[in-house]
Amino acid sequence: MTERADDSVADSSNQAERRAQWFVMRLYSGDMTASDESELYRWLAEDPGHRRAYEHLVQLRDVSGDLAGDKDIAALTRNALGARTRTTFDRRWVVGLAAAVFLVAITGFLAKVLVTSDGAQIFETALGDRQTFALRDGSSVTLNSGSRILVDFDSLGRRILLDFGEIFLEVAKDPERTLTIRAGDHVVAALGTKFSVHLAGDRLEIAVAAGRVAVTDDNIRYPRQTEFLARFEAGSLILNAGSVATFEQHRQTVKEDSIEEVERLQSWRSGRVRFEDQRLMEVISEVNRYSPVKVLIEDSTIADLRISAVLNLDQVEMAGQVELLLSSLEDIHPIKVVRHPDRFVLIADRS
Repeated sequence: MTERADDSVADSSNQAERRAQWFVMRLYSGDMTASDESELYRWLAEDPGHRRAYEHLVQLRDVSGDLAGDKDIAALTRNALGARTRTTFDRRWVVGLAAAVFLVAITGFLAKVLVTSDGAQIFETALGDRQTFALRDGSSVTLNSGSRILVDFDSLGRRILLDFGEIFLEVAKDPERTLTIRAGDHVVAALGTKFSVHLAGDRLEIAVAAGRVAVTDDNIRYPRQTEFLARFEAGSLILNAGSVATFEQHRQTVKEDSIEEVERLQSWRSGRVRFEDQRLMEVISEVNRYSPVKVLIEDSTIADLRISAVLNLDQVEMAGQVELLLSSLEDIHPIKVVRHPDRFVLIADRS
């Protein structure tokens, strides 16, 4: 199967899940009308995948008590350890997940929260969703669209695995346990700070809003404050407030005193994504993180056009927001948008 075909299958699955979420919310809120019910039956009959997505959510909504043997939770466990995971888990985490996973909450049917039998937690957001969660140490974490983390706090340390996506952390101070985030091949350590971590494929981006963090490629299993302070002196990269660091293909780029850049990168927390004189390729890549309908650039001559724009994430209909953004690009730049039912294609406008 080609990469484009894989993307199409993934997009179709995401759309089915979001549609199923809408029907389930209508059902359990008591707001489902006769028209909604007729539409549900028509939609279920269209595709076996629709029925699977709907029945899966209904079962999760109704489930209670000990879920260790539930097939849906087993499926979620497999998903948590599935093909999208790019990071090697500690064996202790894998054993805990395989042994028993219990459903804690489904916030708005978009954010999944799971807890393993040994107390580790899994947080995940769907496409277009953003959620903030309080952690057990008093810290808070906000997950951007399509993100997943595993959180494992105990007396020895505070460990977070960023599986994919983007998070913003407000870290509570703890004199005994350094909070660390493993993202790809790097470990980020925080000492009472506010910062974001974005992992997309092999690209890692860290933006520090307050305090400082240390970044190393060492695998420190149970770091304490004193251990990481020693690592600081051994050559770990230190990022202060206003710093942005990017790691990609063994290249490292650091911008200091860039508080405006930090604020732009973290603007998604307030419901907006700002683009300021950025390459069209970068803008479209970011838009696709939120849009249910993907945007493709099929003309390399426009990929490097410099774009400034704003995407409003708090609009209910994201597809409409993307359409508005693309229409604005057509008005201002030599770009033509070819509209298909399942995608937008950008080409150069040579007229």
